[in-house]
Order: sequence, then C-alpha cells, then structure tokens
Amino acid sequence: LGTIFLSLPLALLLGLKREAVGATHSINRESNLALITDIYGPDSPETRGSLSIYVVGGMVGTIYFGFMVSVIAALGIFHPFALAMSSGAGAGIMMASATASLTAIFPEMAEQIAALASASETLSGIDGIYMTIFIGLPLCNWLYKVLEPKIRPFALKSKEEKVLEES
Repeated sequence: LGTIFLSLPLALLLGLKREAVGATHSINRESNLALITDIYGPDSPETRGSLSIYVVGGMVGTIYFGFMVSVIAALGIFHPFALAMSSGAGAGIMMASATASLTAIFPEMAEQIAALASASETLSGIDGIYMTIFIGLPLCNWLYKVLEPKIRPFALKSKEEKVLEES
C-alpha cells in the first residue's frame, strides 16, 4: 500500500488520468484486476490502467522474480521455505517463475517449496482483495482527487492534448 504514495504521483506526471487509479491501487494480481473490472466496468479507464500493469508486470515481473529469488537463494541468508512463502506475493505467473527457480536450486525440497508457494499465493490473494477494497482503492481515489489538479500542469501531454491547447 505504501507504494501508492510513490506510484500515483509518478503515473500522474506521466500523463495518466483515471488510468492511474487502476494502475497504482495494488500490486495488481488476478483478483485485483477482476475487482477493478467489477467496480468500474470493463471499458473504464481504471480497468485499462489495471490491465496494463497486469500485462507489463506479468512480462517484467516474471523475469525479475525468477532472477531475484535465484540471487537471494545463492546468498544463503534465508531458508528455502521462507523464499517459497515470499514468492506468493505477486501474480500466479510470478510465483511459478520463482518456484521454478527455487526447485531447480533445491530439488530435494521441490514438493514443499511448491506447496508453501501455493499456500502463500492463496493467502496473499485473500488478504490482498480486502486490503484493496477497504484501504487501497479509497486511498488511491482520495490521493487522485488531491494530487491530480496540482500535478496536471507538469504532466506529460498526449498529441491530442497539445493540439487542443494550441487551438
């Protein structure tokens, strides 16, 4: 939730409008994408922002999770089961990537790693949906109302907005 304070202003500076709420309200797991679609509708700007982050996060996050867990496992400071539990924080594809890396490093613990990662994924999904409903979305909407008018003059503008300003 703390990343909302960094990501929402950055999204507004990049020129996003209501898409910023969908893009920054959470880490955007499958359940969060469904929630945003249900609340705002499938054709809403919030859903476009949420879907964009889900797709980009799925591509970039999968590589990042697989690489990150390999590096941290090589350091030997965390038990493989702790790393398995932490791999459930992202979307399912990210958990699968981290789990695959862990099971390649610790093949003798593959079953336990997969079970713990799946349990973590489930618990994170359940907890995350309530955090989004009761804290993430209200906070994001409130910050949007406060910050958007202040950041609008400094935001990047699309070609259409530039043409409208000139005319």
